[in-house]
Amino acid sequence: MKREEFFLARGFVAFGVAVALVCDAVSGWNQRQFLREEAAFANAAPEQDSGQLEEPLLVLVNGENAVPESWWFLPYLVDDEVVDRRMAEDLSALLEAAESQGVWLWVASGYRSRRRQEDILESAVQERMAQGLPREQARAKALETIAQPGHSEHETGLALDFNDVSQGFQETEAYQWLRQHGAAYGFIQRYQREKEDVTGVKAEPWHFRYVGREHALEMERLGLCLEEYVRWQRALGGP
Repeated sequence: MKREEFFLARGFVAFGVAVALVCDAVSGWNQRQFLREEAAFANAAPEQDSGQLEEPLLVLVNGENAVPESWWFLPYLVDDEVVDRRMAEDLSALLEAAESQGVWLWVASGYRSRRRQEDILESAVQERMAQGLPREQARAKALETIAQPGHSEHETGLALDFNDVSQGFQETEAYQWLRQHGAAYGFIQRYQREKEDVTGVKAEPWHFRYVGREHALEMERLGLCLEEYVRWQRALGGP
């Protein structure tokens, strides 16, 4: 074998070994990542619901977790509704993308103050009392569909109600577009029918929550609602 051919052959062997090592490393990383995620799922016990992550976009507000007393946000106006400015760029991009594809989306409701949430609940209570229910029962009935003041995601500025705030929205092209493309812009449907036993809230096809693109896509990939995702992130040790 000529000297040049020898070194060329040795080079090919070295290259093959390097590729094999890289593939091995990638395969090993994937396996470790898979095991890490599986362990997180196993450790994400339901009793770990209380407490908040450091990531503001993942603030958990529900029946058990109130809006943190330290919560604040910068207001941004869209469709005459106020939302958290952190979603401004992604929300604008989402609305523009929908419009470019002939889909009409608008923000029907954004931020609500604690006082506004109290007024909404009281109005619902009075409506049910007018139907003959005593106040205690009327309030309990109203709380089946309306969040208790201090426990509404709308008070964070990170929640949006789109278009027609009704179950019929689920049958529209706008809803289908949101479900298909929303996560790419950082938005998730907060209350899904298959997650009612976890969220404690009946399905609301109009109610979307901004969590940022990275988290929204990860939640879609894993098939997790926010309660599950927060527990999973806590088990992983972040963010």
